[in-house]
Amino acid sequence: MQITFLGTGTSSGIPMVACDCAVCASANPKNTRLRSSVLLEKDGQSLLIDASADFRAQALRHRIRDLTAVLITHIHADHIFGLDEMRRYNQIYRKKIPVFLSAVFDREIREVMRYLYETPKQIGGGVSALDNRVLKPLEPLNIAGLTVTALPLKHGLLEIFGYRADNFAYLTDCSFIPEETFTALKGVDAVALDALRATPHPTHFSLAEAVAAAKRIGARETYFTHIAHNLEHEATNQTLPPHMQLAYDGLIINV
Repeated sequence: MQITFLGTGTSSGIPMVACDCAVCASANPKNTRLRSSVLLEKDGQSLLIDASADFRAQALRHRIRDLTAVLITHIHADHIFGLDEMRRYNQIYRKKIPVFLSAVFDREIREVMRYLYETPKQIGGGVSALDNRVLKPLEPLNIAGLTVTALPLKHGLLEIFGYRADNFAYLTDCSFIPEETFTALKGVDAVALDALRATPHPTHFSLAEAVAAAKRIGARETYFTHIAHNLEHEATNQTLPPHMQLAYDGLIINV
């Protein structure tokens, strides 16, 4: 399985609007972070985790010609507004795009993005045709040739999903990992894990909290993502334990 980090930034992206800090002004491309998302590819199939608000730019940069399915962790804007771009794949391939998410978020997304789901749809420039499918937590399912398990996480007070796909796990926007999720993570080779900034935050892991969680998960490699402008790429990596690093936009790994 090939994994491409399409974006590794927090909801504001880096550089942030109207910010002149050292990271936002950095010439190092690894400090430029679109909104967080990853693409998993195996045997000619492609699985997107979160359709970020920057999906159009990400799809153009990485020449994403088709998608087999999309997994949604939660329905904050930076994780779902890219669903509007699925209409291009609808037009080319004459198919709906399967979108997997929790039962709660399935109900809520039909309100947040009502125009995608209302019947009849308004005739005009076209809207994405999506086929929502509800996932049960901790129940493995074959999606796009991968064994996918939805993993319960807490994002502040919000109950969201992370995902395990074969031996890779994607745990973004989390501030707490339940015991049953740690159990389901046993044996993963690589994990992408939320690490917003050095100081504590009510809805995200700090860098120290993420390192502690990564040590408990015990993956061979850990890549931190959903990063704010408080963490400079090179300087932060020099402080991290072996086999842990900040991910960056365009990073490709194989698991």
